Amino acid sequence: MRKFIGMAVANWLRKPENQDKVKRTAKRLWHKHQSRKQTTSRHDHTPPR
Repeated sequence: MRKFIGMAVANWLRKPENQDKVKRTAKRLWHKHQSRKQTTSRHDHTPPR
């Protein structure tokens, strides 16, 4: 099953528009993560319970 899923993903990524879509999504998520990381580091946090 994993092999089939891997083959399907590889086939989907062969198209240039899908590669661009993956790159855009990855950049967006990375920037979102970085902005969250910067805003949370500025605030004092209570220790986990």
